[in-house]
Amino acid sequence: MLLMLTVVALYTICSLNDKYAVSKAKYNGSQLTFLMAAGTLPFLATLLPFSDLTLTFTIPAFAFIILTALSKYLEFAMSAKVLEQMSAFELKAWLGLTLFASYFTDVLMYGDGLSLLKLLCIAVTAAGLVMIAKSGKNKVNYKKIALPLVLYLAAKFGYGFIMKAAEGYISSTLTLFFALIILAAVTFPAAKPHRIAAESPEGAKGLVIVILCKLPNALGLLGENAVAEQSLTNYAFIQPMILIVIFFMEFFSRKEKLSGFDLAGSITCVAGILGFQAAGMLLL
Repeated sequence: MLLMLTVVALYTICSLNDKYAVSKAKYNGSQLTFLMAAGTLPFLATLLPFSDLTLTFTIPAFAFIILTALSKYLEFAMSAKVLEQMSAFELKAWLGLTLFASYFTDVLMYGDGLSLLKLLCIAVTAAGLVMIAKSGKNKVNYKKIALPLVLYLAAKFGYGFIMKAAEGYISSTLTLFFALIILAAVTFPAAKPHRIAAESPEGAKGLVIVILCKLPNALGLLGENAVAEQSLTNYAFIQPMILIVIFFMEFFSRKEKLSGFDLAGSITCVAGILGFQAAGMLLL
């Protein structure tokens, strides 16, 4: 639970920074993807000596690296398109759809026992997420972002699945490290790094802000990998927990009045997530 909360705190910072990169700095998908990959690599490299460096020179290990690169490419590139239409708060609500997929994957493939109490808590969380998503439907052009949103959700679920499946062949840290190298190299031509600052309304300041945020991103990725290796369900709960943090930040900042659906949905999510974690402790 403590590890999950740490990842949530780190990723909340990154989520708000992603929205800044898209809405204010006006980075496109290629630019955001390159900065995500290339900006995270130096910070991740400094953490390698303190990480598990298991590596087998096998076809599965190579395949997991390629699949991770593909998953991260879709996540970064599609998030740039989706965040043009919706807030980070609403996007986290949609990510709640991965809860059911992750839980049943844990049950069917990794031998976790089926718990009706946990299913009920996931359903409660999902209901809250639907309320939040519903509150933003009138201002979001879903026809424009339907495919990017589906690909983004698939990428987020797929990443956790890959990290768990790779165990024994290659460590999650090395999988991610090599995948980000590939991703940075592939997106380099389209991103045109030397022109990013000049073409952005935020200039060099925006570039510095986005790059510095890659330190919490690197730490969050390592923590997220560790959570995914333990349980895909707990991995899927990270995003709804970020949503709750963003909700309270918006609520107390008073910059924007939250709708009734946002308020009711967030309270419902809190109840579902706390209930799920409590159910997990009761079943130990």
